[in-house]
Amino acid sequence: MELLAAELARTNVGRVRIDVDEDPTSWPDDLAGGWHHMGTTRMSDDPTRGVVDRDCRIHGMDGIYVAGSSVFATAGSGTPTMTIVALALRLADHLRTVLA
Repeated sequence: MELLAAELARTNVGRVRIDVDEDPTSWPDDLAGGWHHMGTTRMSDDPTRGVVDRDCRIHGMDGIYVAGSSVFATAGSGTPTMTIVALALRLADHLRTVLA
C-alpha cells in the first residue's frame, strides 16, 4: 500500500490514505464479507468452453480483449486483486508485442 501510495502521489494521479488499527487482534465494526464475480467470460483455448483465449482475446474477434476476473476458469478462496493485476500486465505485454 505504501509503494502504491508513493507512486500515485509521485505521478500526481491521486492520494491514498492508509488507516492502521493499532490493535491487530480486533476486527473493524464495519467489516463485512463480499463476493467476487468471476468466470462469466471464461478463458479457454477451446472456443466451445470459453469466451477468450489464453491472450484474453475474444474467440473469433480481432482487437477485442477482456482482462479481469471474469476470464478466470475457477475461483479461489482469496481475493483476486493481485491475479487480476498480473493478468493485466501479461495482456499489456502481449498487446505491446502485437501492436508493435
